[in-house]
Amino acid sequence: MRVFLFILTSLGPVVACGCGLHTIPLDSDVTFAAHQESQVFVVDRPLSGKPALVTAPQFLRLPGDPAWALRHDGKTLAAYWIDGNAGTSARAGLEVSDQSLGDVRPSWDDNAVRLHIEPPGGEPIQSDVFARTDGNAATTTLTRSAQTILDVRGRYQSALRDTKGTEVGWLRLRIGPYEAAPRIYEAALPAGVSEELAVAAVISLASEIDWIEGHTLNVYQGDRGPLIQSLPMR
Repeated sequence: MRVFLFILTSLGPVVACGCGLHTIPLDSDVTFAAHQESQVFVVDRPLSGKPALVTAPQFLRLPGDPAWALRHDGKTLAAYWIDGNAGTSARAGLEVSDQSLGDVRPSWDDNAVRLHIEPPGGEPIQSDVFARTDGNAATTTLTRSAQTILDVRGRYQSALRDTKGTEVGWLRLRIGPYEAAPRIYEAALPAGVSEELAVAAVISLASEIDWIEGHTLNVYQGDRGPLIQSLPMR
């Protein structure tokens, strides 16, 4: 499987009930977090309420339908449409005409991704590039210049900035087989960025990681795609 979870056309659809969610340990400074659990995403630490799932919205996806839906106890909280450039639009329901919950638009600085987060009617937020924090010398950022999938693995952090350039929060990534999950997305979100819009940022980041891993050398014989299970170090 050459494409990760978020590209629905290359995976069987997933229907989940939202019961018995497995969450992962998180630091106290995290206000929002999500991780991959097999073929769904678990929102481990929502801004309010209990953990929720991001799944395929229905068994059969038709042209124009959303790619993903955020659900809790069977209720759809948001639906997501993905464009061909890792951009994600969030709506309050499964129709494209439903109320907008915001948009996430990636851009690239020397092949390193940034996110432009646009709350509906609010001040936009811009991320820095995702700088490596684990000391691995292979790459200094999450970048499309990575040569192998080993270059992608690691820990990253990006500041979130308002229109004046003031840091108002951050996003973290953990990618690798020895984490609590293969891909972990954590954030300290600024005011005005909702849980539903934070999920859209996760979807855009996952799409970007898909692209990077799909265009790097896979050094493992017999490995047919990105890692979807991990073996955490105890």
